[in-house]
Amino acid sequence: MKTNIFLKLLTKTNDPLKMTLLLKALFTSKELKELDNRLKIFQMLLQGKKQRQISQDLGVGIATVTRGAQAFENEKLFKIKSDIIDILKSDKKHD
Repeated sequence: MKTNIFLKLLTKTNDPLKMTLLLKALFTSKELKELDNRLKIFQMLLQGKKQRQISQDLGVGIATVTRGAQAFENEKLFKIKSDIIDILKSDKKHD
């Protein structure tokens, strides 16, 4: 499988400052906020929170939460043991 440049950059950039600068160069502030909200939605779903509560807690529309919940339900990532899941479960900055 051919790795695209975005994946290569993500996997090779392990310095938080460099990753921050990379993400700011690639995405607008609004896009970064949407990514942050998507990750928070995943975290809250892993905690067993209901979609309406997530919507209220994050100040986002129910449709935004529903799209996140659909990704959470359908993506293989959330069905396998992964460091990513462990990080999402342990990072509770949104509380």
